[in-house]
Amino acid sequence: MKKNKAVLSFILTVFFCIIYYNISGQTATVKGKIVDSQNKPISDVVVQQEGTSISTLSGEKGEYSLTIPVSTPKIIKISFNIATYEMSVLELEIKNGYVYDQPVKLRSLTSEEIIIKDKKTNRPQMQVIPINIEEVTKIPTVNPSVEGLLLSQPGVSNNSEFSSQYRVRGGNFDENLVYVNGIEVYRPFLVRSGQMEGLGFANRNMTENIAFSTGGFPAQYGDKMSSVLDITYRTPKSFRGSAEIGAITNSLHLEGVSKNKKNPEAPGKFTYLLGARFFTLTYLLNSLEVRGNYRPYFADVQGMFTYTPKREYKSEKIITLKDGKQDTIFYPLEKWKYTAFFTGAKNQYKFTPTYGESSFGTVQQAYRLLTAFEGLEVTGYTTFSGSLVAENRPNTRWKMQHILSSFRTEESEKFDVEGGYRLSELNTNFGSEEFGNESFTLGTGSIFRHGRNYLTVTVLAAETKGEWTNKNQYNHKIFWGGKYEHHFVTDELKEYNLYDSAQYIIDPKSQFDVTEYLKGTTTFGRNILRFYLQEEWLWGKNQAASLTYGLRMTYDDKIKLLMPSPRAQFSYDFGKINPAKQLRIRLATGVYHQPPFYREFRRHDGSLNTNLTPQTSIHLISGLDYTFNAWGRDFILYSEAYYKYLYNIIPYEVQNVRIRYYPDYQLPGYAYGLDARLSGEFIKGVDSWISASYLKTQERKSDTIPTMIARPADQRFTLSMFFQDELPINPTYKVHLNYVFGSGTRAGVPRNFLNRTVLGYPSYNRVDIGFSKMIIYKTSDQLRDKKHAVSSLWATLEIFNLFGRFNTVGYEWVKDLDNRWFAVPQHLSARLINLRAVIHFR
Repeated sequence: MKKNKAVLSFILTVFFCIIYYNISGQTATVKGKIVDSQNKPISDVVVQQEGTSISTLSGEKGEYSLTIPVSTPKIIKISFNIATYEMSVLELEIKNGYVYDQPVKLRSLTSEEIIIKDKKTNRPQMQVIPINIEEVTKIPTVNPSVEGLLLSQPGVSNNSEFSSQYRVRGGNFDENLVYVNGIEVYRPFLVRSGQMEGLGFANRNMTENIAFSTGGFPAQYGDKMSSVLDITYRTPKSFRGSAEIGAITNSLHLEGVSKNKKNPEAPGKFTYLLGARFFTLTYLLNSLEVRGNYRPYFADVQGMFTYTPKREYKSEKIITLKDGKQDTIFYPLEKWKYTAFFTGAKNQYKFTPTYGESSFGTVQQAYRLLTAFEGLEVTGYTTFSGSLVAENRPNTRWKMQHILSSFRTEESEKFDVEGGYRLSELNTNFGSEEFGNESFTLGTGSIFRHGRNYLTVTVLAAETKGEWTNKNQYNHKIFWGGKYEHHFVTDELKEYNLYDSAQYIIDPKSQFDVTEYLKGTTTFGRNILRFYLQEEWLWGKNQAASLTYGLRMTYDDKIKLLMPSPRAQFSYDFGKINPAKQLRIRLATGVYHQPPFYREFRRHDGSLNTNLTPQTSIHLISGLDYTFNAWGRDFILYSEAYYKYLYNIIPYEVQNVRIRYYPDYQLPGYAYGLDARLSGEFIKGVDSWISASYLKTQERKSDTIPTMIARPADQRFTLSMFFQDELPINPTYKVHLNYVFGSGTRAGVPRNFLNRTVLGYPSYNRVDIGFSKMIIYKTSDQLRDKKHAVSSLWATLEIFNLFGRFNTVGYEWVKDLDNRWFAVPQHLSARLINLRAVIHFR
């Protein structure tokens, strides 16, 4: 306890020292007047230093003034942006103490050229951690999915490099929302271990934007208690593609747009975005302690197609308001747009185990488990999903989307595995010649596992949603939406496990029986209605203040409850008032209900308890973002303190990545903590970051015992770092270091409710490093006159688990001759080397 307090005190001390570090007095000023082609002043133009939140709005006479922190001379870019004019970018070198007079002339756009765009005023639709998609491909990681990048974000953890799943602020894997192009996606249901899982849903080669919130997200996002990951795929503007070749991952992506025969300078009506991936962990799994013939593979194909039927010119409309002022309504060139999106994934995990050897214990008391296996294990799932989106923009202030979507997964587990084991105590006398050898045998026995489990889940949905703004300045927005979902689940469960350490099977009641027996067939259907209404305001000088509030309503006919969920977010950016002080505060709160999907209903024997109420979390979040200058470069400190009150939560136990709920109990709990992330160019020219988190989460032990106990995800301290460097004399050579540390989470005796978190896992500690060489790189100017060419080619040598640490992901339970249970740790992969090459072409 004292150690935890000391760690927290250290974090808080460092945190507040950075916050109040004073760098004032080192600034330059860029000012001027913004006019149109007829030299008329333009007001309400967003003037912003690119890559920062330093911005202002031009006044009624077109004048602007931007104060920029600077300690050493540097080159900056300033953008000038307003909805009805072509954006202009000014590039100049600035020095401390200088004032630069820079007049700007903007070209007025015709209605044919106007596109719908929110002005770059940093409007926070949700309190998010911005993620640079370009960094995803650089991080050395076993699982190269978009979700893998999240593990270096504060408040996020996962103690298995094989899995793309993650926990957020004390929650479990089932508490996270994931959207791709506005469509909610789902993870596999029957997966027991990370090596069975395959890649995450999102294809990083097709991704354009990522927004991730660890809590306090607005009402437009759905009904989960912990987080939301919102991924947007790219709309192609020209032909381009990429390919990756490696020992673990192989991928190909292509994108393009059809030709416009009438106007070759304009885009065509059709665009396509295609991606295919193949992923296999055979190379890594051969380093595990359980040896055998591993034959896993994952393959998927994704495609997104857009169609714009016609581009129709319509001149702007000028209306007179009640106060006598005039307002101009513009009309987009593309009134309707249709998007089709589909995915298909096939994952299969075949394993024929032969033998295993595990050593565990302490320096004073060590044990070894030797096991010989026979049998076969086959796990697989086939997933299909698709969506059709009709998007309508009556004018530049209105946007409507009508969506039909479907999801279907067919999953199976088939295994018959028998193992004979010997459990021995080892010689721990350092002076003995027999040190490390077996001293005596504690017990021998056998294990038999049989399973024939089949699960089919179908989700059909129809949704309409829209947004509206009252002015071209986008300082007031309203969002609304409604969605109908139908879920249909078919589950066939037949599984049993035998543990024999006395040459016959016996249970605590002295009856011949199996240790665990599950059997049942379930057909499960439900209907869900979801609605939300959300409003956003920007006000104050330079629109420094932002308020988002809304209400979400959900009705589930399975549990027959209506769930209201009010949510609100507020932010104030001091940098828009005084650019020399780049400080932003954020507050968020909300009620987050999570109705049970399916697994929450299922008891350990396979039967269902459908008499459940939704799990609920109330979020209270305060955040602070601070931008400061060090070594002549900008750094950003992101920080949040949070408290979550939990009630009606369903207790669960975790083995590897498999979650098993106790649906006969719904208990109160809480979680609180502090997250911090410092990012910037620690080495000039390359981005790096470091994240640290403190967490404490507990729940009531049972409905009759008021004692609070740790929840399975109670991971007190986590630290992650992504660091990059390059050779100064040749920047095409780079190094990428990914470090993850997490103190131990909680575990317990399987199927023992009161002792579900009495044990603790060892800490997770892993370092992955990559060395890359850019072999080919061509700029846009070099490619301008070429129809097709290679734009970049780079190769990477990666070393996974650099220090060879054997991290623990779960426990195998065996008995000795005295019928005592031993928890044998299951370790993850050893040190391995990977090679991969990535090529981009156009």
